[in-house]
Amino acid sequence: MKGFRRSRWLARLAAALTVGMAGVAVAAAAPAQAGIVFQSHVMAGWGAGLLGDGGTGRSLYGDIKAAGNNVVQVAGGWYRHHLTLRSDGTVWAWGRNGSGQLGDGTTTGEGTPVQVTGLTGVTQVAAGYDHSLALKSDGTVWAWGNNNHGQLGNGTSVNSPLPVQVTGLDHVTEISAGYGFSLALRSNGTVWAWGWNDKAQLGTFSTPFSEVPVQVEGLSHATGISAGIYHAVATATDGTSVLTSVWAWGGNEHGQLGDGTLTSHGAKRVAGLPLYIAGISAGGEFTTVLGGDGTVWAWGDDTSGQLGNAPSSAPVTRPVNTIGLGSSASAARPPPPARCRSPA
Repeated sequence: MKGFRRSRWLARLAAALTVGMAGVAVAAAAPAQAGIVFQSHVMAGWGAGLLGDGGTGRSLYGDIKAAGNNVVQVAGGWYRHHLTLRSDGTVWAWGRNGSGQLGDGTTTGEGTPVQVTGLTGVTQVAAGYDHSLALKSDGTVWAWGNNNHGQLGNGTSVNSPLPVQVTGLDHVTEISAGYGFSLALRSNGTVWAWGWNDKAQLGTFSTPFSEVPVQVEGLSHATGISAGIYHAVATATDGTSVLTSVWAWGGNEHGQLGDGTLTSHGAKRVAGLPLYIAGISAGGEFTTVLGGDGTVWAWGDDTSGQLGNAPSSAPVTRPVNTIGLGSSASAARPPPPARCRSPA
């Protein structure tokens, strides 16, 4: 099976599992890897090498027993490293480690999970290309791994094989990591970004990179974030109602910003979507959205059928409804009340 066909198959399987099974969380990592957490008790991975089962070959399925039976989240990096968050607030990692992205104080790859050094009280993890992020219960963000573009956010460009605190961020409620850049959502509805910025990944073209967090311009009342390779998306309200919109910024070579162009830019609202958005996900160079009505929408690169329709060699620059996924397959819930709190 060719690499792109395997990637397409994994994406479809992940989508099917997510829709069809309660208590399932799926993470796609490198182009030919994926993993599952099932009801906090079963951890599985499949794909090409370093799957956490102690091996380095290819496998269709491998039970990652060493990850433990109390895993609550899994995150996969683009350069084949993986993170798991346990219910006790500790973080475990395995895979490639050339930049220290496993956070164990070394640059040696691991075939089985090792504990990230010095981290407790973690509530969320995110894996970028070869750097990692963790959000702690006190609202601070910690980062480790590659820092050549300042993606660790600690005011330097020096790699770190151990977690370092991101400078100047507090009251953070969500994190996401892309290729050389990082995102954080604060409780007051503002979005902050740091790292590489050659395509406006930080929401502006004012600097080629930033070693400390900067606020994404033109975006407020945000409720969710997701980072792709070179672009980012967010959900936001108007601050007074439950109606939500999707905003996108960064690289747009494949139309992944959904504005009908191929031009990279700062944060802009994506038109043509349902009035309530239940979920967003920024893929490699495409974007997917779950509407509150159970419909699924996607746009961007579709050369391998990433958008769930017939593959297209031309970029899809506007949202299209994914064929075969409608309200009957929805995991959507009733809209929650809009809440954008100011930091204490």
